[in-house]
Amino acid sequence: MIRQTEVVDANGNPICNTVLYGACGTVNTMELGGAKQMKFKDLTFKKTDIPNGIQAMLNFGGYELSIVKSDFSYGGASGLYEIAVFKGNKQVEMPGITQAGDTVKGFLSESEVEGIIKKMHLVSGADPKEV
Repeated sequence: MIRQTEVVDANGNPICNTVLYGACGTVNTMELGGAKQMKFKDLTFKKTDIPNGIQAMLNFGGYELSIVKSDFSYGGASGLYEIAVFKGNKQVEMPGITQAGDTVKGFLSESEVEGIIKKMHLVSGADPKEV
């Protein structure tokens, strides 16, 4: 799915308006880095018991991205994924990734999760590393 979206830095300042996977030069330059190689199929999911499901964690410097699918995650019952961003042990909003006032984003397809990985790379300036 292609969506018009605004890409912002960690302070919420607009970097550019872009079509996800497309037109912004910053995004294309960013794709030359580590996020280009990080595809959904490359994620290592670990089984979770409570709740019953799977989780992958990526570190982006000072931030971590949690990707889950479980009985209780938003979209999990439909085979879709939910993400949350952490700074230290605290779940945080991430402008351009989560909605204002929310720290999770659910009902995501595999390609939408890949797009969020690319955005996290752009916002944080760090290559994703599995935790």
